[in-house]
Amino acid sequence: MMREWIVFASTLAVALLASAEAAERRPRQPPPAESVVVAPAQFCEKMCPEDFAPCDPIYFKTADSRCAQVGVGR
Repeated sequence: MMREWIVFASTLAVALLASAEAAERRPRQPPPAESVVVAPAQFCEKMCPEDFAPCDPIYFKTADSRCAQVGVGR
């Protein structure tokens, strides 16, 4: 009985050691690359040559008379 136990224990130890070595030899997968999302830039059209901030709302432009020559409704 003791001899069978020694054979079983040594077989188990060899199997565990072989699986540990195989796990160390496996190449590691590189971490996944981060994806970059590019949002389209906002495009604002100038209403007149004096329009220094074309993305301002129209009521800003009328309040400071920036584009006074341009009528309402453009």
